[in-house]
Parts: sequence; structure tokens; C-alpha cells
Amino acid sequence: LDVVKKYSSKGLTGVFHCFSGDLELANSILSEGFYLGIGGVLTFKNGGLAEILPHIPMDALILETDAPYLAPVPYRGKRNEPAYIPIIAKKLAEIKNIPVEEVAEITSRNTQKLFNLTT
Repeated sequence: LDVVKKYSSKGLTGVFHCFSGDLELANSILSEGFYLGIGGVLTFKNGGLAEILPHIPMDALILETDAPYLAPVPYRGKRNEPAYIPIIAKKLAEIKNIPVEEVAEITSRNTQKLFNLTT
């Protein structure tokens, strides 16, 4: 984060891949204009993300895999793949108490914005 801080004022942006830190770290990352990459760890019983994500705005989140690692429950320990993103979206929807379609819409929009993609 210290390295990123040197460059964020110059327009550097990105995503902190496979985020699994605490709320303080999340807020520091967000204050620098970065996104949090949320993957299979969200579904882990003791992953810790379920406790902090209620305090993180949806417009700061991107769904991702860490393929081939960190597959979500019920595939934990198996090879991860992008097809499991809906499992992560469903868990995030439960935590945020919003429809999974809204999670998909917002996180897709966040990804498009970050990577400067047009639909």
C-alpha cells in the first residue's frame, strides 16, 4: 500500500486482487481509489470477509477468481474457475441483503469502469 500511495495521485488505479484484509486496510485501499477483488475466500467459514463487507460500498468491489486457487465452497480444495463467480455473487448478495442481479450489475459496472471497457 505504501508503494501504491506514491503513484495513486498520478492516476494509478487498479484492484487489490484476492483481498482478505481487515476493515482498516480496506478503507486505506479505497481512499487511494482502488477496488477490492472479492473471490472464493468470501465463502470460507473463517475467511473474515463476511464481517467487513457490510461496511464496504458496493461500488468498491469487483468479483474475481484466483484460478486455479481458492475455489469457493462447495468446491474448496478443487481447481477454481470463472464459472464459480455466481457462487461468490450469491454470497455477497446475502451479506449485503440485495438481489444477486444487483450484485452482478454493480460489480460488472465496476469492472467496466476500472478497465475502461464499453458494452
